[in-house]
Amino acid sequence: MLQSTQSVALDASHFELIEAMTDEVVILDATGTIVAANTAWKLFCEENGGDLKSHYVGANYFDICKLAVLDAVVQAEAVLDGLRTALKTGAPFEGEYPCDGPGVRRWFQLNANRMAIRGGPCLLLQHRNVTTRRMAHDDIERAHLQAETFAALVATTGEAILTYDLEGCIISWNPAAERLYGYTEQEALGQSVELLYPQDWPTSVLEYRDQIVAGNLRQFDAVRVAKDGTKRHVTIACTPIRTLSGDIVSISNIHHDVTATRKAEEVRDLVSREVIHRAKNMLSLVTAMQRQTANSAKSLAEFNKSFGDRIQALARSTDLLVDGGWSSVDLDQLVRAQLAPFLHGQDDVVDVAGPPVSLGPQALQLIGMALHELATNSTKYGVMSDGNGHISCHWSHTEKGGLHFHWAETGITLDPSLKKTTGFGSKVLSVLAPAMVNGSAETVTSENTLTWTVTIPAAHLSSPC
Repeated sequence: MLQSTQSVALDASHFELIEAMTDEVVILDATGTIVAANTAWKLFCEENGGDLKSHYVGANYFDICKLAVLDAVVQAEAVLDGLRTALKTGAPFEGEYPCDGPGVRRWFQLNANRMAIRGGPCLLLQHRNVTTRRMAHDDIERAHLQAETFAALVATTGEAILTYDLEGCIISWNPAAERLYGYTEQEALGQSVELLYPQDWPTSVLEYRDQIVAGNLRQFDAVRVAKDGTKRHVTIACTPIRTLSGDIVSISNIHHDVTATRKAEEVRDLVSREVIHRAKNMLSLVTAMQRQTANSAKSLAEFNKSFGDRIQALARSTDLLVDGGWSSVDLDQLVRAQLAPFLHGQDDVVDVAGPPVSLGPQALQLIGMALHELATNSTKYGVMSDGNGHISCHWSHTEKGGLHFHWAETGITLDPSLKKTTGFGSKVLSVLAPAMVNGSAETVTSENTLTWTVTIPAAHLSSPC
């Protein structure tokens, strides 16, 4: 028991009182000077590098608090004000403050009660180590904050997050899951997670559970079905949820919607296959053109000229098809593009008319090739050779929504021997063209007229009428 040689005089009862206490206890006089300290206080000083000679008896406690204020200890100023108020008014003071030692965190609870000694006011200060309780409280606060933060993340994230118990029943369902699948939280909770499975899905929730619990499954792709029946392609990240003792009590899932990505991949694959298919068709067509042109040509020069012209005609049709996204081409645009190289300013000899029609790829190639052959013949033997006569290029819809295309070249004089020609152009008009679209074609010639008609089924029009 330590006592100051100055200040108030204490008797044996005061010493007995503070020695009976297990907390670190000191008595302050009216100026804040420590006038007595018990053994617990002395041991604390010795164990924590304090003043081993005086154990701070005779030092001013208020001054120590002021130094702590200067050291930016947040609670020090409140403690100082509380002690002064208790000394002045007699109102008890209680507070907590940090008192860290070398490499260790500590918290103390301070209780101050005024007492009279020889008629003078003094303070009895009890210091109780509450580090364990305070750290537990801080841990709880931290866990609560983490839980609140996690709950906020789950509530606000754009990813669908759901949790189900070991029987597969949904026990949590965030707003993003509602947006993805259409079920409200009230509708989803308590339901089996298989509520989202397609009818023929091969893996049950319990099979998934066993793989996840065993640590064999962390992520997988799946198809799930929304409330309105829409199928969703999702990548599912999964993890078991454990108690503090390590027992698994539920499974957490994060569903990342990859529907748009999967559809884009399907479109890409479809386009790739379509490009390959069309390339093969184009090569077959060019091969047939090459073979038939070679059969009818009388010289290499004639072959080169005829084959080159036909390739150019095919290229013009293909350019229009590319501009139309390989889906459709306006018939009027095609006719004018194919005839333009042959007219040389004689636009008035051709009458082009018909309702709006969008041609599919096969119909486009058919009519494009036919127009080239017809215009080539006209340049050699018909209207485009001398400007005499007239060409009408008209079309209309059939009763079944198909296309009836009609070329009529009138006012011309045809050599009777041309009626018997069996060259490539003739085959395009009579055989190859209708075969490409499963339609029908007819060529009729007389002394002063040539007509060619073709009927194309609605399936080869982009917007059948």
